[in-house]
Amino acid sequence: MKKTLALILALAMACTMFACATTPAAEATPTDAAQAATEAPAAEATEAPVDPATLSGSITVWSSGEELTRFVEGFNAVYPNIKVEVTVVPNSEFLTKLSTAISGGEAPDLFTGESDYVKYLVETPYWTDLSQFGIDQYKDNIWEYVRNIGTDSKGVIKALSWQASPGGIIYRRDIAKAVLGTDDPAAVAEMLNSNAKMMEVAAKMSASGIKMFATWQDIMNMEFTNRASGWVTDGKLSIDANLSEYMDMAKTIVDNGYDKNCDPWSGEWYAAVESADCFCYILPTWGYQFLIKPSAITTSGQWGMCEAPVPYVKGGTWVGIYDGSQNKDLAWLFLQYCTLNEESVKAYASEYSEYVALKSVDEALAKEAGDAVLGGQNLYEFYNGVMAKIPADLMTQYDGTLNNAFLSAVKSYVSGAMTKDEAIAQFKADALNAYPELTIAE
Repeated sequence: MKKTLALILALAMACTMFACATTPAAEATPTDAAQAATEAPAAEATEAPVDPATLSGSITVWSSGEELTRFVEGFNAVYPNIKVEVTVVPNSEFLTKLSTAISGGEAPDLFTGESDYVKYLVETPYWTDLSQFGIDQYKDNIWEYVRNIGTDSKGVIKALSWQASPGGIIYRRDIAKAVLGTDDPAAVAEMLNSNAKMMEVAAKMSASGIKMFATWQDIMNMEFTNRASGWVTDGKLSIDANLSEYMDMAKTIVDNGYDKNCDPWSGEWYAAVESADCFCYILPTWGYQFLIKPSAITTSGQWGMCEAPVPYVKGGTWVGIYDGSQNKDLAWLFLQYCTLNEESVKAYASEYSEYVALKSVDEALAKEAGDAVLGGQNLYEFYNGVMAKIPADLMTQYDGTLNNAFLSAVKSYVSGAMTKDEAIAQFKADALNAYPELTIAE
């Protein structure tokens, strides 16, 4: 196994030399791959280079989304005899099915972890330590925030991601010009650089018949980063003062009709992209990739990005190798190809307009032409600036459940079903019901 791993590590390093085509993963013929492997330094001087076509086997991957399937074709152009079977498991069922598979001895070789529960998985023994594959050589090229999320409390890197998800304000340039007098991202950001200023602009928009936001719920993406600490510290649950302020802000938005008051991912939320009366969305990178860009038809070219009151990050998917896998070496090749290979990651980013976890790729794409939907603005250049300001990691293993419980409480408050105190009390009760081992911080 040590000998095989050494050879595979040499191939993994050689992968960054492969040429790419227009597919989301780099294409190469077996002959090209063999030549690249021959030119790469061997991990051990006594070992001969390995032709990737001689490596064979099968690996299974469970993912909560389809993104990893987009790398398979390019991976097989390099490793034609390694079969990759990707199964998409709905996020709502993921942990339950994964736990059942592990206990039944049928766990996949690789599996993903969404931001809501990735910290839970990182702290379990499920994912293997990636240092055995020479991960240290890549560390400096991975955005620190992304790297930290995949690292456990003992400093062991267990999961990587092909993506990063910093956020900002995605706004309508034409509406900004009409109401604010400018569509310049820096000028618009200055007008929106605090919650109070956003409410002032919301009032101006309302006076012009414009809804400031698609939904108040999107603002939570920013507010979760705008905290001094995460939900739980040393076993104690706390509600940051900024979240209490956010509850009042959400109430103001709804009471004054400053948003369309719809739910994220609803038909109305999508439709607002093409409407004439919605100014902005406060969303991370995936908001542009999955919502704005594919939905902007008549509004293409009329969108822009500016910084939010605070730099924030929300969402993302990490992937690791099951510690009990019998195919770790082959699994690493696929993991490395999807997350660390500059050529394949750049091709993927270019095709899908996704901001990625490799600094070198984001920096390279920042020098290329901007996006037509954004009026020529380069989203990579914008997000690079945001990533440089991202604060410390506030994710906890409790986030998925507690985020949803808090959202439910805020909904009760803004709808008038509960007072603010009642909503907070309900949130605390729901949190302790889910995690009875926690205590409430004073």
